[in-house]
Amino acid sequence: MPEPAPVDLLDVIAFVRVVETGSIANAAARLGIAKSIVSRRVSRLEGVLGAQLLTRTPRGTTLTDIGREYHERAAAGLLQLESAREIVTKSTSEIFGQLRIQVPAAFGEFLLAPLLAEFAARYPRIEFDVRFTDRQVDMIAEAYDLAVWPGAVPDSILITRKLAKVRWAMVACPAYLDARGRPARPADLADHDTILYALDPGRWRLKGPDGLEPVRMNSRFRTDNGRMLLAAARAGLGIVLVPMFMVEEALARGEFEAVLPDFSHEGGDLQILMPPARAGIARVRALVAFLYEKFDREV
Repeated sequence: MPEPAPVDLLDVIAFVRVVETGSIANAAARLGIAKSIVSRRVSRLEGVLGAQLLTRTPRGTTLTDIGREYHERAAAGLLQLESAREIVTKSTSEIFGQLRIQVPAAFGEFLLAPLLAEFAARYPRIEFDVRFTDRQVDMIAEAYDLAVWPGAVPDSILITRKLAKVRWAMVACPAYLDARGRPARPADLADHDTILYALDPGRWRLKGPDGLEPVRMNSRFRTDNGRMLLAAARAGLGIVLVPMFMVEEALARGEFEAVLPDFSHEGGDLQILMPPARAGIARVRALVAFLYEKFDREV
């Protein structure tokens, strides 16, 4: 039986980058080569394999069923090759490659932006692709190396590490509380409007002098963006629950007023998330160590 035709590694890289970026044009931009070369490499790979891996449309590309299976294994194989290359490099000054990072918009703007800039200055050979988005991304399918996420994380195969405890604050603008009254106990929240983050199920766990008191909230306004939460609260649309660092200065200025200040919200911690295949890569390990270096136990 004749040996199967060899697969060109450059063709595999082109295919994986098309999947990661969503289109041949985006892959070409990332690789720094012409679109026609990327297209030719993917077509050549499909010819060698004898299978169609991608469905091409004017709007981009989508994986076929067999393409999805091939991508899973090919992407993992490329990561293993990259890890093997990094083993040879012993000096931290030689850490290199691309880091694709996802952080929620508010956490990114308030906390992480200056830290990531400092980390980039420390490691000049790392290329950064940082996305500020409040949706929970599919880190493996979208080729993210690391995410920083507040609160509970759905069960998954991702590696999860606690970075810091998050202090939460219930606040509202004074005009809203003047009009609707100031809650004296958690049960009073049932008579109030609340502004909820999109993924918040509306069951707040408030801890006070008598222990934990779960409260079911009435939501008038939902959004997946931290700045929109604050804008809605400033407009008097209700009570909002956000990380303290987002409202600390506004509380000091009197723009917001603390609601039930003797109660704390038992929310989730700030966590680092990583796909298992990426956790061992040197640049990912370097970023994790840097974040632990910079963060206190509580934010």
